[in-house]
Amino acid sequence: MISDEQRVRTLERYDRHREVWRKNEALRILYAEWYGRIARQLPDAALGTAVEIGSGPGFARSFIPNLELTDIVLAPWHDREVSAHQLPLPDESVGALVLFDVLHHLSAPAAFFDEASRVLVAGGRIVMCEPYLSPFSFPVYRWLHPEPLILGVDPLAAQVEAPGGKDPFDANQAIPTLIFGRKRGLAQFATRFPGLRVSSVDRFAGLAHPTSGGFSRAPVLPLMLWRLLNAVERRLPSWAYRLIGFRMLVVVEKRPPPFRPGPASA
Repeated sequence: MISDEQRVRTLERYDRHREVWRKNEALRILYAEWYGRIARQLPDAALGTAVEIGSGPGFARSFIPNLELTDIVLAPWHDREVSAHQLPLPDESVGALVLFDVLHHLSAPAAFFDEASRVLVAGGRIVMCEPYLSPFSFPVYRWLHPEPLILGVDPLAAQVEAPGGKDPFDANQAIPTLIFGRKRGLAQFATRFPGLRVSSVDRFAGLAHPTSGGFSRAPVLPLMLWRLLNAVERRLPSWAYRLIGFRMLVVVEKRPPPFRPGPASA
């Protein structure tokens, strides 16, 4: 449960992020690129509705207009209030679930994937844009980012919520890499969720990400120099981002049900 105090603080944070967004052109450029990556991974709209979980300040609508926006704390730009751990959606009713910087905020990621398995149609996808811990990005996330980074956890274990409920912005930046950036995590995921298949894990975004300033500080570089850095990074080969990447795009697809032949006709 979200307390009234947490709800007020969350809405205030949405407003602060929307104000930063309005002022920071580098941030808007990055989000346009990243939501473009998400849009290219969404299945055909005929498969079913695409729903964003944890839409927060609601930036997705600028890039994917038909996306249904939801969050655990409802704001005027959201379509409905939704908890990722208990999706109020019918079985096999959704074509895609989008998470942008949400997985690492969930107290019980496994509960979300259980729910995703239930509500997605066969062939439906979960598309997630999350922090990635590379050798280059780890020290930045560990010592320069305001959110905690805790490696020694089971990423699919449920976490106990604090009395009064979990703050929606509590986080562990390590969670996405622990699940999808390591062989052990991928094997654990495959065993725990046999009905889901990790179809791709792409690393991207170098120094252009932290030097944009994000939502917590001013841009590090003048916009002209930042644009040059971003343009150079877009030309780097994909393998380079295993070493220098700050972000990962993970696509998980729901498998079709196993074929079971009916009784032979007489």
